[in-house]
Amino acid sequence: MTVQDLKLYTSLRYDPLLTSLSINTESWDEQLKEPSPFYILTHHRDRILQAADHFGWTKAADSIRGSDGFAHLLKKLTESIDTKSPTPLRIRVLLSHDGSIGVESSPAAPVTETNLFPKRIPPPKASPQMKVSPLTGGALTLGNDDAVHGDPPMTGAWDVIPDSVRTKPSPYTSYKTTNRDMYGAARERVGIKDMMEKREVLIVSEKDGDIMEGSLTSVFFWRNGKWTTPPVSSGGQVGTTRRWALAKGLCVEGVVTVDSLKDGEECWISNGVRGFQWGKVKLS
Repeated sequence: MTVQDLKLYTSLRYDPLLTSLSINTESWDEQLKEPSPFYILTHHRDRILQAADHFGWTKAADSIRGSDGFAHLLKKLTESIDTKSPTPLRIRVLLSHDGSIGVESSPAAPVTETNLFPKRIPPPKASPQMKVSPLTGGALTLGNDDAVHGDPPMTGAWDVIPDSVRTKPSPYTSYKTTNRDMYGAARERVGIKDMMEKREVLIVSEKDGDIMEGSLTSVFFWRNGKWTTPPVSSGGQVGTTRRWALAKGLCVEGVVTVDSLKDGEECWISNGVRGFQWGKVKLS
């Protein structure tokens, strides 16, 4: 794939629900801050900007850098998408070497506010439950089936399946580009044929069997009493929802090896289209 053919991209959610959520634009510059139907857009701009800087695409990077660049990206989105539409969409923003921006869209499954902005990532049901001081008037413990206000739904778990082949980390695993053969091959090996299937494959690094990420998601595993997401040093990307969860203290970074996975263990996956989704590891 030549540099002229290669594109940098990010996938994000358009959803009218987001215009009522101030948290969605809390990281925007004050002069640009306004209700937006585009999910954590600044994080998406930053990820493609970081990729453009890494590959030395100066013209492309300058087209989206700073407040003017962000405003330019937002203008491209609002010109390309019917922002009066009530239908959620999966938006793909593609940045070319020359700085041109393309926008593609397709239908997206409905999700809740708590999928997009959870107050916490609920611990596995089998883990020790949090204790609550009786001085607050709350229960002493939370039962296995109890939830806290703001939890994302835990129904219809995704199958999360480790790839049987290990992948060499490279700039094309660290940054999101249209060179995605390794992800497509991993999905094919576990039999995923449709993006709407509730199945995800884990990309496993040649380096010590570290889990890098999912083929379309960031991943979170319960380790040492905390939700743990693989560090970028394992070879995966700085996912937008991963970045948001780390900033909010919902998880920590830590190496997770494929050999540490247990069949049926609960996990979470997330991305910029679906937000946070509950899953279970499937080893057989």
